[in-house]
Amino acid sequence: MKKIILCTGGTGGHIFPMIALYEELKKNHKVKIITDSRAIKYLDQVDDLTIIPAESPYRKKSFIHFIKSAFIIFISMIKSFFIIFFYKPNIVVGSGGYVSFPVLMIARFLKIKFFLYETNSVLGRVNQLFLPHCYKLLTGYELISSFPEKFNDKMIYVGQLVRSQFNKINEEGLFYGKTSKEDEALNILILGGSQGAKVFGEKLPEKFLSLAKKNVKLSLSQQVQEDQIKKVGSYYENNIKAFQINEKKLGFSFMLFTFSNQIEDFVKKADIVICRSGSSTLSELASANKPFIAVPLKNSLDNHQHHNAKYYADQECCWLVEDNQEMGFKIERIIENVFRTRVLLNHKIENLIKLKRGNPIDNFINQITK
Repeated sequence: MKKIILCTGGTGGHIFPMIALYEELKKNHKVKIITDSRAIKYLDQVDDLTIIPAESPYRKKSFIHFIKSAFIIFISMIKSFFIIFFYKPNIVVGSGGYVSFPVLMIARFLKIKFFLYETNSVLGRVNQLFLPHCYKLLTGYELISSFPEKFNDKMIYVGQLVRSQFNKINEEGLFYGKTSKEDEALNILILGGSQGAKVFGEKLPEKFLSLAKKNVKLSLSQQVQEDQIKKVGSYYENNIKAFQINEKKLGFSFMLFTFSNQIEDFVKKADIVICRSGSSTLSELASANKPFIAVPLKNSLDNHQHHNAKYYADQECCWLVEDNQEMGFKIERIIENVFRTRVLLNHKIENLIKLKRGNPIDNFINQITK
């Protein structure tokens, strides 16, 4: 039995792969997760959890912010020293986020073997910094953008770490829908990542109602921000009433939510998903064989969300739509085409199935414990 520390940022995209790894590692090893306070809501099943402060010096372009973030990181380094000194791990795994920096710095200082995990298709800032000093860099994508060739011998592709509940969705494979416009409603899930996507709540409702007027039957499950629930809900309800003619109802229903720890229930029900392009979101949908329309966050660090989505789009596993003035129109056209000809979903699902290779978690554990 080994003692292992997993350190990671507190956003869903960072923490979800580590939850998947933690669930498997704890069967045979002693495992501690170190992260920041943002992750608490995701970690109710974790037995050994330590929260330390973290701050990105790149979040604001300000000298005062830089000094403040440097001080927070210094405090975290002191705390990390005592955690690691007394816990005495055999292995440390860092998966990005600035909370990883102090932990990895102390691991290097105490000469403890550490691995890095890069879940995005672009090498993150913290992983760039520690790449020369890590034992191995394990990756979720086969190719990492702008990866320095002199470290090629350190990079090992293991695949995307996905929580177990998503591997069980749609195991039977394809969705065999009819092609008539008289079909039952198309189930659409709209996800905005762990924080929700304000832009989806602003730009998509009018497009969904436009589709409904064209007799495209939709059933929506839409993630919105807390302050959008009332506005978006009222918009749907008022327009549904206004569009009813001669007592003929639209084939349109909706359900709004802000956050759910049981997101797999929504994914299971969905025929197609509209989402941002965080690596965790895309990998979980791909594991569940769910076709998706990926809309990268246009100001994501190093444009990593675009690169994540492009990987799946190049494999013809998804639709890639940029976040610009044409976004709503393009999504409307895709949804209408899918409703009229649902074989388009099967084409994406077939390619998602072909994409899978082995068991990423087993691959990962074999690398760090062999």
